Amino acid sequence: MAELVEEIFLRIPPDDPAAFVRASFVCKSWRRLLSDPAFGRRYRAFYRAPPLLGFLHQHHAPSISIIPRFVPTVTPSPLPQRALDAAAGSVLDCRHGRVLFGHPVEGVNLVVWYPVTGEGEELPEPRIFLRANNAAVLCAVRGCDHLDCQGGPFVVVVVGYGKGNKGMQSHLYSSEKDAWIASAELGPGFHIATRKPSVLIGDDIYFLLTPLYTILKYSFSKNFLSMIHSLAEHDVHGGIALMPMEDGSLGLAGVLRSKECSRLCLWSRNPDPEVVAGWVQFRVIDLEPMAPIPFRYSSSVKVAGSAEGFSIIFVTTDVGVFTIELKSGHVKKVGTPGGCFTVFPFMSFCAPGILLALCIPCLT
Repeated sequence: MAELVEEIFLRIPPDDPAAFVRASFVCKSWRRLLSDPAFGRRYRAFYRAPPLLGFLHQHHAPSISIIPRFVPTVTPSPLPQRALDAAAGSVLDCRHGRVLFGHPVEGVNLVVWYPVTGEGEELPEPRIFLRANNAAVLCAVRGCDHLDCQGGPFVVVVVGYGKGNKGMQSHLYSSEKDAWIASAELGPGFHIATRKPSVLIGDDIYFLLTPLYTILKYSFSKNFLSMIHSLAEHDVHGGIALMPMEDGSLGLAGVLRSKECSRLCLWSRNPDPEVVAGWVQFRVIDLEPMAPIPFRYSSSVKVAGSAEGFSIIFVTTDVGVFTIELKSGHVKKVGTPGGCFTVFPFMSFCAPGILLALCIPCLT
């Protein structure tokens, strides 16, 4: 009987954590099963890809410093706001079970935070100060499938504009050595790293720069920086977001607006060196037929981010934040309007044991 119950629990969709809470109220034996770490490991192995549980963003309030906020897309929320309040700082990245914060003080002050445990780890400052910097955090456990990255070694790469017109530079931090272990330079030139989300594809990570939506590529295996020319800035009016394609190439999403309509356009990077343009537009989505009321009456439709591995685009409008599923065309409102310009998707398995501890602490 217990084996049958466990098989049923395995079929609970990862994006429906409320079902675990309801099941825990039935009896203590079910609660013990759901809280067992062995069940959690089997559940993650069963579904493989972690679900989208919500997104982080910076809330820009008048006369108040930037405040990190978490907007859940499931119920109950796996990440209480009170835990995020203690972390503070600007969100720079959210990947592999970790959130990377940059504190708004002079220099490069980074903190890696674990949402599940609420613990944070402050990184030492790199020896060289970088202006207008951005950064990314990645799991460094060899052979990890990233289904349950809740600890262990990690690396952080920070990119920015060096002093004295030295151009873009990068510094790589290793938690195993608790030190900045490698640096790279691109050469003279003026570019500024935006605080848009980075994208990891294979062994390379990509950052958006300004002006002209230039893309900075950092190779971990080679410790090497290179530049990729993106679309001309005048071609898109609602910003662009980097996104990984299913074939492992780099993609872009942007909004083109006219008096008649707003269109979401998708481009893929053409690896053929003989193709001068470099980018190929492969899909155009007319937004108004998909959700006529939100997009027709919004004067500002902008791309705010993408969810790696989900084919989901986040767009912000005057009437709220929406997700667009590229495969199904489904549009869903996931956030209220105001102060949300860049989103960092939070993808993780909501461990039943931890969820129950958050939601029903009074149960014994």
